[in-house]
Amino acid sequence: MERENKVNTALFDKAIEILSQDFEVIKWQLTKTAEGNFRRNFGDEIGEFFITHSYRSGWRFGSNSFYQMYLLHGENYKKHNREIYKQGYYIIGTGANEDLIVLNLNTATVGFVDSDAFYRGEAEVDINALFKDTGLDMGTFYYRSITEGDQFYTRASDVK
Repeated sequence: MERENKVNTALFDKAIEILSQDFEVIKWQLTKTAEGNFRRNFGDEIGEFFITHSYRSGWRFGSNSFYQMYLLHGENYKKHNREIYKQGYYIIGTGANEDLIVLNLNTATVGFVDSDAFYRGEAEVDINALFKDTGLDMGTFYYRSITEGDQFYTRASDVK
């Protein structure tokens, strides 16, 4: 029985190929420590995806951004954002209205967290209640973001 991949890397690479028609896509070499941390924290497949898709710039795939890998740790460990990571999610970008694009580490699917609802919370926030799951892996999510444009999810309220 063939194992199902958590990330459709081929579709993500196609999305990068589309971006490279208009922008210079330059890889960013992570340190060995950072590479080890990505593998240890996310497992071989997702860790390797993050390492392989480390670029000098963050990218906009339509309305949805994909952060630079070397900045992800800092973004996820900001005081307020730590709650997201503690609850099994990882911020990987932003959509329209600065809604957070988040990877569910338990399912390897991407979704949104409404930034207004999240940052307005004064007490601990239940990310499980705010997370709007698209049901898509990172590769499919970003490929569709660029190929479908505004017809695709751009914010938490788009996901039903």
